[in-house]
Amino acid sequence: MRRFHSSRSYLFIPANRADFIAKAHLRGADTIVLDLEDSIPQDQKASARAQLPEAVSILSKHQQAVAIRVNSDLENLSADLPAIDFHQVNSLLLPKAEDASVVNYIETYIAKLERGQQCEEGSTALIPMIETCRGALNMRAVANASPRVIALTLGSEDLSNELGAPPTPDSLLGICQQMALISGEAGIAALGFPGSIGEIDDIEKLTEQLSVAKRLGFSGALCVHPVQVAEVNQIFTFSAEQKQWAERVVAAMAEAEKQGLGVCKIDGRMIDAPVVNLAKQILKTATVE
Repeated sequence: MRRFHSSRSYLFIPANRADFIAKAHLRGADTIVLDLEDSIPQDQKASARAQLPEAVSILSKHQQAVAIRVNSDLENLSADLPAIDFHQVNSLLLPKAEDASVVNYIETYIAKLERGQQCEEGSTALIPMIETCRGALNMRAVANASPRVIALTLGSEDLSNELGAPPTPDSLLGICQQMALISGEAGIAALGFPGSIGEIDDIEKLTEQLSVAKRLGFSGALCVHPVQVAEVNQIFTFSAEQKQWAERVVAAMAEAEKQGLGVCKIDGRMIDAPVVNLAKQILKTATVE
């Protein structure tokens, strides 16, 4: 079993934006992702890395969970990783993940850095980002590359660009279903939704697409703007009614088992082991939150 837990909402903040970082803990996101990749121009990469320790420290003082999105190219990645304080960072997002061997390579280096910083080895989780066709085809291997992998996340904009199609449910639903299946098999989370992460004005569309992802088995999503956070948190939080249903299911099955029965009935629905397992997952998620 994985000992890490994935968040519902991950809000990207450019690592070089001190003004954004100062207010990031107020945005309601489960995890703030300090970004060293897409939001940082190439000529500002070194500067962003230099500002990383202070940014992490500010967020940690507010008990804010922190992740880092590193770069995918070797030159920047090799500079990003040593700049990270692994005492205060929960996870790393690995963009354009395509190959399990690369995840293994990064994991080996992270373990060395953790030892050098006298951190508990294995304390930093990994979240590969599926953003290319090759990454999509290799998802299963990437998901199982390391016990540190706690989630796969969909990079809908980059993947759609490579497909030559707009980031809509029509083009992304299949990959979302595949990601949910692979993540379920691996015992990790699936993050994202079949749509554009960049559309921040149409909240109704966002809610609809997040709801589709939830029904597929996803448990969270990335956010590029604070306005998205509340919707993500709401969609991926089990309601009070769902929690009450789960409690009733577990209690009813416990009573049935006392009578030597393996099934029972609630509200006209037959309850058996798979339904009970779902109920227990709902209650476990509620406890973690």
